Amino acid sequence: MIASGAGIALALLSSVTTAAAHALLKAGRDRLAIRALIGAVGAVVLAPVCLFVPLPTAAMLPWLLAANALHTIYQLVLIRSYAANDFAVAYPIARGTAPILTAVLGIAVLGDRIAPPGLLGVALVSGGVMLIAAGRHVAHAGLIAAIAAGLLTTLYTVVDAQAIRLAPLAMTFIAWFFVLDGLIMFPIFAVARRGQVVRLLRAEGRQGMTAGVVTLIAFGSALLALRIAPAGIVSALRETSVLFALLIAVFALGEHVDRRRAIGALVIAAGAVAITLTAV
Repeated sequence: MIASGAGIALALLSSVTTAAAHALLKAGRDRLAIRALIGAVGAVVLAPVCLFVPLPTAAMLPWLLAANALHTIYQLVLIRSYAANDFAVAYPIARGTAPILTAVLGIAVLGDRIAPPGLLGVALVSGGVMLIAAGRHVAHAGLIAAIAAGLLTTLYTVVDAQAIRLAPLAMTFIAWFFVLDGLIMFPIFAVARRGQVVRLLRAEGRQGMTAGVVTLIAFGSALLALRIAPAGIVSALRETSVLFALLIAVFALGEHVDRRRAIGALVIAAGAVAITLTAV
């Protein structure tokens, strides 16, 4: 599968909006409440769509369920990582380990084909992301959680790609995924925060609903990109979100950016340019 211009554009749109969604999650006082609201928004918006698209096929259903399971575990692990580290440290570690592994699995499992400029770009994006995270103090527990989140990102990206390619329509997978995500995450929140649910929903309502809308755009565009472009290319372009996350960390969250992370940002940008050459 050769990267298309549309696939690259969708992945870049996902990159910008993913950084914003993660920043909203990190900035929340109760991140589990924010994540529950994200799931609720997705479920409410897309539940009606399930009535108008073909049902998941027998071939697609196991991949759909596996995708939801992996995303749930990923979200809980990522919340743990954000609790232990600065956003500008935890986010790059969590995302930087994914593109190369995703490219390898995409080629081996999905039969993707990536041109040499694309492979170079994937390597540059991964290297730049990790350079941003290097040399910073990272809590031991947060480091383990961030690395685990990166590995889970690789797994869910490949599973998502297979599921949406098996779907009769792209919206079949997208709609059912978001509905199931809401049905899973909100009960987890309700059990973990029993006795505080109403108070937390009121406190985090505006931020959580905003994050939910942004997440619909971020992940919906990523899923559409996975249907028409190689998983490794989509993963690498999504990780250019670290560039935007870096800007958010500095200007919105008041975190410091040193020379190493600035250089890492330039390496990521070079990788993104190399990837776009695969669509020319």
